Amino acid sequence: VPEYLREWVQKWKEEEEERVANLPDPTVPAGHTLMDKKEKEETLQVLLRNKEKLTDQLKSLPLRNDTLRLHNTRQGLEEKLGEIEDAIKIFSRPRVFIKQ
Repeated sequence: VPEYLREWVQKWKEEEEERVANLPDPTVPAGHTLMDKKEKEETLQVLLRNKEKLTDQLKSLPLRNDTLRLHNTRQGLEEKLGEIEDAIKIFSRPRVFIKQ
């Protein structure tokens, strides 16, 4: 086999490898990127600390909701706690995608 043909075949193989390497990950949805593992762990830790703080605030409220202000405060804390728990579920997944 002539040398120039072997060189072409080698060049085609290299180009194909480069093309395959530059293809986007098919498991990542369009318009999203995969979140870095370190960033995901940091966000999860912040969410867990916030959940702990809100739980402590909720525990410190009186059991009776006699006033409108106390009722609204309790309701607001419970809503925030629900949002944080939803976010914790998302960031506890093995792969988290971020919209671009």
